[in-house]
Amino acid sequence: MLAVAAQLLVMTLDIGPNLNAEVVRNRHSLCETVAMSSSILASRGDLKGLEANLERVVSHNPDVLSAGVRRYDGVLFVDINDHAGTWIPPEKIKSQQSQIYVPIQADGQEWGAVELRFRDLNGWSFRSFIRSPVLREVLVIGLVCAGMFYFFLRRVLRQLNPSRVIPGRVRAALDTMASGLMILDEDERIVLANRAFASVLGRDAETLQGLQAAELPWESRTEGATPSDFPWSKSLRSGEVFTGSLLELNTENEQCHSYMVNSAPIAGEDGKCRGVLASFEDVTQFERTKAELQKMLDELRTSRDEVRRKNDELKLLATRDPLTGCFNRRAFFETFEVMWEGAARYKRGLSCVMVDVDHFKSINDKHGHSTGDMVLHKVAQALRNTARTCDVVCRYGGEEFCILLPQIDIENAVAAAERYRQAIMGLQIPDLRVTASLGVSSIALGATDPQGMIDQADKCLYVAKRNGRNQVIRWDAVPPDLVVDPTKVSREAPETTAAGYAARSSPGQESSAEEATSPVSNTGTADETEAASIPFGVVSTLLAALAYRDSATAEHSRRVADLCVLLGSRLLSVRETYVLEMAALLHDIGKIGVPDAILLKPGPLTEEEWKVMAMHDHIGVDIVGSTFASPMLMDIIRNHHSVFGGRGRNDRLPTGTNIPTGARILAIADAYDAMVSNRVYRAGRSQEEAFTELQRCAGSQFDPELVAQFIEAVRSHDQCRHQSSTHVSKQAAVQIGSQIEKLAEALDHRDCESMAALADRLKHVAQKQGVEDIANAAGRLMTSAADADLAEAVKLTIELLELCRSIQDVHLEVDGRAAND
Repeated sequence: MLAVAAQLLVMTLDIGPNLNAEVVRNRHSLCETVAMSSSILASRGDLKGLEANLERVVSHNPDVLSAGVRRYDGVLFVDINDHAGTWIPPEKIKSQQSQIYVPIQADGQEWGAVELRFRDLNGWSFRSFIRSPVLREVLVIGLVCAGMFYFFLRRVLRQLNPSRVIPGRVRAALDTMASGLMILDEDERIVLANRAFASVLGRDAETLQGLQAAELPWESRTEGATPSDFPWSKSLRSGEVFTGSLLELNTENEQCHSYMVNSAPIAGEDGKCRGVLASFEDVTQFERTKAELQKMLDELRTSRDEVRRKNDELKLLATRDPLTGCFNRRAFFETFEVMWEGAARYKRGLSCVMVDVDHFKSINDKHGHSTGDMVLHKVAQALRNTARTCDVVCRYGGEEFCILLPQIDIENAVAAAERYRQAIMGLQIPDLRVTASLGVSSIALGATDPQGMIDQADKCLYVAKRNGRNQVIRWDAVPPDLVVDPTKVSREAPETTAAGYAARSSPGQESSAEEATSPVSNTGTADETEAASIPFGVVSTLLAALAYRDSATAEHSRRVADLCVLLGSRLLSVRETYVLEMAALLHDIGKIGVPDAILLKPGPLTEEEWKVMAMHDHIGVDIVGSTFASPMLMDIIRNHHSVFGGRGRNDRLPTGTNIPTGARILAIADAYDAMVSNRVYRAGRSQEEAFTELQRCAGSQFDPELVAQFIEAVRSHDQCRHQSSTHVSKQAAVQIGSQIEKLAEALDHRDCESMAALADRLKHVAQKQGVEDIANAAGRLMTSAADADLAEAVKLTIELLELCRSIQDVHLEVDGRAAND
């Protein structure tokens, strides 16, 4: 516009080239040319040719308005475009700028003149203006200069430094900021960038000025995002503040920086948005830490799910006998109680079948324990394959199995038992013929509780043995005049021990006493109410409460119960063995009332602490007495600390054979497990060392006959051939796994308080079990949770999960190997 204005000013002041003079000269030249051609035509007398020539001149020259030929006498005899009307007769000078008079001669004499009328040079019209060369000149100059100035000024303005208008102290203050800062104009060009932002790109702040902000290598976390979605673009469009937008910036050294971007519009005096102020908080390290933490959390969830899966497997295996895959005794008791209550409430059928492998001790003695294990495994497999899906097959003890048949009456139960017998008899085992004796009872035959039904089936089993084995006997077919001495309900022949009680011999041993008969009745004995007053579900609940306080003590109680059943099944009736087993599970229940500082103390107790600990016997007796109406159970728990030879710490306790048989068995099993178990402050003794100590104390502290029977039972028990390579029990592994599962869940919810409490509990449990690596990791986790150090807590929880999985894997491997064997 400046160039055009200058050009027009030159033309207005007439200080530029005289274009009119040039036009006049051109007109005169045209007229001379016309005059010469007209003179030739006039000499020839060719008037028509003269007229045609002028018409061509007018038509080919837009500047010529009209033309004419006038003779010397003033007559106009050629008129082109109304020449007579447009020609202005001159007063003095015949030729002017707009009309030119050119004389012509013919034959050397003046013949006339050619008159040409031109447009006025000083006149103006739109048409003349459009056709004016000045306009074309102005337009060309304007367009060319506009293009050149555009590119030139754009380049020059980019080199200008807008920040020069910012005071130095303000610029210095912006450069000291740790966060990046950019000021953008309306076109999203960078007006100012502080040193912190420019240093990330490895460039000077001045080199960024004038660049489009979108030209920088940004990456958005939002899929499909475009430059219009950047926060500064939104602020320019809407005039609003946008905070918390996460963008990534790739630098020249191929590093990726993460920024939390906040943008705010800059308004002018008129209130319109003139630019944007954008701040960039570098969260690269935070994002990396967050990504690493998320990765660890994903790993933690995977490990937690794996631990939960293995824990579920262990819980399932905890209900199974590892050799046969059948239910173990305690899982069987729990299931039996539920089925019994349902059958009694809804008047449904429920039957029980006891199975005993004939001459099993002979198999062990002649062919070895591995063959005996193989026989038990195949018998169990035959029973499970023959049983219905809803039936429960349990390895009740040794070579005995018990099967529950829900919704089955006695007739169908006997038919099922016959199928079991035939399935066992049909087993194909090289060099062996395996048979079994079976006893059957049903809920409709007078039993008042689950143990009563088992007792009936067990006595039927005794009758089947007496009658020649390999047969099924039902309870309502037992002669009413048959008396079965509870101490002589033996799978094989009974013998009388020196201690004066009937002790069962090893399975398979024959005796003439088996043929003895006595007059009697199958109506039951006075102890039938004992088992009914000890619901297994209540015992399990109390044991779970003890496990929560001290898992090591609960595990000790379970192991002692297993040892008691091992010996009790040889000496006592089924009902008495059940009561003894429950007594062993509850013999330390009083420790629930001992303070944690003493109960969970990792080292030896002081004398004063032992006095407090000794109170647990009285607390246990009170708990059992107020929970169960079982005198036999109370006698065993109250007297299991009695000393066989006297001189015990309590003179009021009985001695010798006056001590209940169950209490004497419990005392031996309790002492044995305490000796072979590891403690934090000492290692457990070997099995032979414990046997030696029991033999040394036989007669003084323990019943010598029972000590001998106990040692023989433990040595021959098949469980001794499937020892785990870890000292942590299966139940303890399950408890540790459950605790760590809860830890992982608390971590998911960022509940540091619960994490610290759970870690403290896990630490004490691990210390009691002697698992120092888990105890140490739990202690560190407790500190991390207290400090709310989430990253460290995740690492330690993953470490605990890995340690837990290693313990679980050992048990799963051992149980799998035992099942395969």
